[in-house]
Amino acid sequence: MEHSLLTPRDIILKNNGIPLSIITHLLKEGRSYNHNLKNGFGYDSDLNIINQMEKNIPTLASEQVDKRIAADFCCIWRYDYPERVFEICKIIGGGDNMALRLHYQISPQRRQEFIDYAEALKGWLEDIPLDNSSYFRPGSEDTVRKIYGFLGAKDPLKKMLVERTYLGLSTRFLNCSFWGSNNLGKEVNLFPNTAQQLPDDTYRRMLELETRISKEMGPKARNYLIDVGGSSEPACHFKFIRRVDILVSSIGCLKWRGNLPEKDESIKGRRKATKLFLDILEKYWEKDNYDENYDCETEKKVFDLLGKPDEFKRWLVACFWKNIKNQTETHSYPMKRWAEFVRIGEAYLDSIA
Repeated sequence: MEHSLLTPRDIILKNNGIPLSIITHLLKEGRSYNHNLKNGFGYDSDLNIINQMEKNIPTLASEQVDKRIAADFCCIWRYDYPERVFEICKIIGGGDNMALRLHYQISPQRRQEFIDYAEALKGWLEDIPLDNSSYFRPGSEDTVRKIYGFLGAKDPLKKMLVERTYLGLSTRFLNCSFWGSNNLGKEVNLFPNTAQQLPDDTYRRMLELETRISKEMGPKARNYLIDVGGSSEPACHFKFIRRVDILVSSIGCLKWRGNLPEKDESIKGRRKATKLFLDILEKYWEKDNYDENYDCETEKKVFDLLGKPDEFKRWLVACFWKNIKNQTETHSYPMKRWAEFVRIGEAYLDSIA
């Protein structure tokens, strides 16, 4: 889907990214800013409470609407969750840096991970020694060592699978744009938008490789070909690199998941972390539960970032809590609304290119 939604661009975003105001209508229905919190399952007691809280708040100023949008578009399936929960809490608490990367967007640092990964696959194909510092970028040593370790010695089938994976990964969009305003003064170049700059007819080579691989492997080829570099999720998904690791390590021993790599610590324990955040956020917005006797360091950090509660903050935190809860329980945000959101951002970038 990303190939139909995202567009390559060679522009630089400075202090201002995509304005949050252009997606206000995705949240607001009538007077209430609750449209994206509705699950469509009839009466919702949580939403009823949030709507009652909103009735006690005066008409929102533009910067307050931006904060409401930030609370609504925190995605728990991104690679930067749960750390981004703290970012949202800082925004709600009064922080003036509103730069947020949302659906399909990644940071330049994350983009570099994909570039290093593609370079390692290419280096293995071209027989480049893994310690060749003139070929590989300084700082990419761990990635190169990992890939070479996964793949091991060459053989004809393995080389075809690696080339096909390299081409697939290298054609994935790496969207580094952002929403809101960045007061940190950092420029963000939207180029490169892929891990490698490949010829326009690369798909022909991929098709040729897939045909040859399928002919040699038969039905076993499906596991290796159904998913190019984690294409079942966008590059912003927290398991994207994990899935590429599984694919490449499986190629290394020509047995699907036969050489399963060690799990990355950064993607472990997310359910436990989410439950903790939900408990803390609920404690903040429920008047009878808030106090300054912290139960743990995470609670202290969240409460310090949010600051002392008021009616507006309680409502925002309740919306934030509901957003996370919905995504945890029902995987909310239907694809249609994600696509609408992404198209709006892309149209804005087209207008300033």
